[in-house]
Amino acid sequence: MLASVSDDRTPGAERAAPPPRAQRRKILRWLGLFVLVQLFVPLTYYLRDDPYDERFAWRMFSAVRLHRCQTSAVERRGDDETPIELTRVLHRAWVNHLSRNRRDVVRAFLRKRCEKDGVSSVVVRNDCVAPDGTALAPQIYERDCGSGEVEEPGALTVAEPSR
Repeated sequence: MLASVSDDRTPGAERAAPPPRAQRRKILRWLGLFVLVQLFVPLTYYLRDDPYDERFAWRMFSAVRLHRCQTSAVERRGDDETPIELTRVLHRAWVNHLSRNRRDVVRAFLRKRCEKDGVSSVVVRNDCVAPDGTALAPQIYERDCGSGEVEEPGALTVAEPSR
């Protein structure tokens, strides 16, 4: 006697039919578009002139992340220069962003410090060293509080570390 082959389906349950071909194409197009966007966003980092803005970069390929920077800031009131103790006026995370030369953060810091009474200008300076010990050009940002004009360093050429 032959054993009957059992059906694993639950009684009353029906299998969903595969989506029509047009619907599958539409899903694949959206999936392809999503993947392209995921690739394009990090690539925009490499097309910009600010190598320190790495928000969407593939950091494993970046030499910038390995730079070590010493950050200092001063306020000028007339002829007097007063150093700013960054860790007293900013959270450590924001000081880290300043030391990484994140221009949006530096601009916001300069603008905020200019709101203090009597401040004529504010300067943020980053002295950075590449992983191989080579000193890089100082990154100096200065805001004239009277005019609101900001001087920023030129584009920095970042050499990839030699392996």
